[in-house]
Amino acid sequence: MNLAYKKVYFTILAVLALATMPGPARAADPDPRNDGPRSLIITYHTTPANRGALRAYMQNTGLKDFAQWKQQGAMQDYHVYFNRYVDSDNWDMLALVTLAPGNGTERWKHIEAGHPAGLSQSALGLTTSINTAPGDLVRSNATHAKGVADKPPVFLMVPYDYVVSLGEYLKYVDAYVVPQMEGWMQEGVLSRYSVYLSRYPAGRPWSAFLVYEYANEEALGQRDRVLAKVRARLADNPEWKAVSESKHNVRKEEQPVVADELVAN
Repeated sequence: MNLAYKKVYFTILAVLALATMPGPARAADPDPRNDGPRSLIITYHTTPANRGALRAYMQNTGLKDFAQWKQQGAMQDYHVYFNRYVDSDNWDMLALVTLAPGNGTERWKHIEAGHPAGLSQSALGLTTSINTAPGDLVRSNATHAKGVADKPPVFLMVPYDYVVSLGEYLKYVDAYVVPQMEGWMQEGVLSRYSVYLSRYPAGRPWSAFLVYEYANEEALGQRDRVLAKVRARLADNPEWKAVSESKHNVRKEEQPVVADELVAN
């Protein structure tokens, strides 16, 4: 590590340690590793020709299986999303599973025995690959506004790979990321945000996964304008501005996905 890089690196750490801008989304426990992983992020890949069949299976059968497992207490919650666009470099379907408290990993193991990744044998034949990442929900917040039936929410999923320690990355999230997301919610475009960290990130393409729920199509269309507006306002805070200028030394952004949540037929 050369001298110039050392100066930049330690300046970042000092700023992150002094940042005083955590929003209401701060987790009760800043280190999620004090307990077992509570979330699974499962990504499913299929061929363009089978996208319609995979979607139809989930809406007609798969989501009912997930609902039954939740009712039985095998999982606490779940959400399933479908990539809006054909994109061979990214996933087609994604499931966010919140494991049951206590013995959630054990209960999911039994689900996996008969339904790998939550799918039936026929549905598995529609996939080309599946990846499961155990993780932790470390930051989240939501508005209380009710959605409109003919204007459903739109989801933007953004993976990142952070290159600092977990503790340093959480400080960065609280100092830089959370204030922005809270600002977007105040502007009325963002309904919910969630920050997940991979429990075992070695060798995976991402170590942090952010889920943005935009109020509707129009709200997503305003993303760039609102992003610039909130950043301009936050730039008056010297701590936030310092972290903003150094963010490229903290994480690398990967390919985002625009998705819609699937509902059962």
